[in-house]
Amino acid sequence: MSSVQRTAESTPVPAPRLGALATVLVAGGVLALLSTTVVGVAVPDLADDLRVSEADASWVATVALLAAGVAIPLSGWATTRFGTRATWLVALGLFAVGLAASALAPTFPVLVVARVVQGLGAGALEPIMLTALARAVDPARMGRVMGSAAAAMSIGPLLGPVTGGFLVGAVGWRAVFGVIAVAAAALWVVSLLVVRDDERAPAALDLGGLLLLSAGTTALLAGFSRAAAPDGVDPLAVALVVGGALALLAFVRWARRRGTTAIVDLGTFSARGYGAAVGVMALLGAAVYPAFFGLPQLFQSVGGLSPAAAGLLVAPYGLGTLIAMPLTGRLSDSVSTGLLVRVGAGVAAVGFAGYPLAGMLDGAARTALYAVLGLVVGLGIGSVGSPTVSSIYRALPPARIAPGTTILFVTNQLGGALGVAVLAGIVGILGGGRWDADVAGWPLTVPVVACLAVAGLSARLASADTAGAGRATARA
Repeated sequence: MSSVQRTAESTPVPAPRLGALATVLVAGGVLALLSTTVVGVAVPDLADDLRVSEADASWVATVALLAAGVAIPLSGWATTRFGTRATWLVALGLFAVGLAASALAPTFPVLVVARVVQGLGAGALEPIMLTALARAVDPARMGRVMGSAAAAMSIGPLLGPVTGGFLVGAVGWRAVFGVIAVAAAALWVVSLLVVRDDERAPAALDLGGLLLLSAGTTALLAGFSRAAAPDGVDPLAVALVVGGALALLAFVRWARRRGTTAIVDLGTFSARGYGAAVGVMALLGAAVYPAFFGLPQLFQSVGGLSPAAAGLLVAPYGLGTLIAMPLTGRLSDSVSTGLLVRVGAGVAAVGFAGYPLAGMLDGAARTALYAVLGLVVGLGIGSVGSPTVSSIYRALPPARIAPGTTILFVTNQLGGALGVAVLAGIVGILGGGRWDADVAGWPLTVPVVACLAVAGLSARLASADTAGAGRATARA
């Protein structure tokens, strides 16, 4: 048995301290998401200031995503080897330093390097947060805690575009990074007082596995991102996708040979319902990422709205997730997870399917329908994500929470990147690369298909009773 498996089982944290711990960890995750969602509105301004094209400036967003692809598997191992406290402080420190360097960057190459540093920190924050909460919470309360955390995390995508637009207009693009850097530095100081050491194990770093997994995920993410660019699929995009897929296949073979000593223990899939939950989260990424990518374009090109109004029209989606996530998370402690996810996926599919039909309306009626559809989609997506994540952490024994989180985030990112690439391909076919009135809302059939696939997988998810029994057996 490996040293990782010998890690002592975590004792649930008392409620008062759990509240403080969850607040700090979730705040870090919110800042990480905020740093991702605010960048889009800053690209035109920073491109003018640093004298680069907007196509080149888009690397400011891309390199951070690629760096996160390396940080996610590394954070799982580091949390086991060095403990939550040390790993969290290092990740949050890298995040703050990268943001500060981005705000002060004198040239575009310096900005790109700073964003790599920031991406390494940001990519680790959310996995560490979920791992620490899952270890600290009793399985009977897993749904309500994860639901509340997920609802709080939805603040990042909700406020990111609005906050970024205000800062860029009032101060400039450097303020986008500077304000979050100050918040991250303050949170680092608070973390010294709140985040405590937990169990650790002397696990050796599986460098070969880390290189294969990181190469595979970053190549796939880069390939999908390039395919989603205006130029569409080209030989380099194909080469990146093929190379990334081969690297991931090589990693699977490597990890099977190494067993529990691999950077990601593939034995995690033996937990009841875990494979189905990972599939659901990958498909959820294929629904949500294209929505955030496509809805603002739809609102502007078809709805005739300004960028600011288009950003505000995403708010009903955030409101829906804020309502659904804590509610369905709590319900998943006693109600069938599969039923909640199936209903949520159906509601989201209906909402997404309404966007092509909304194009038949005009003016205020169309805008009102967009708002209603956003609320419906948010309620559906929130009812899928929160119960699914809760089911994962109920089913996993403590020793496999860290690798389970790594797999979860890698597949969610890859699903999202693939969904955006397919959506962009539809725009290219229907509109020649431009999302115009002729394209309408048809590209949003991508999340419709993804949601229907989620509904098909929902029956295989582990519910509170079966997952709890499986976890008790694994502990024994």
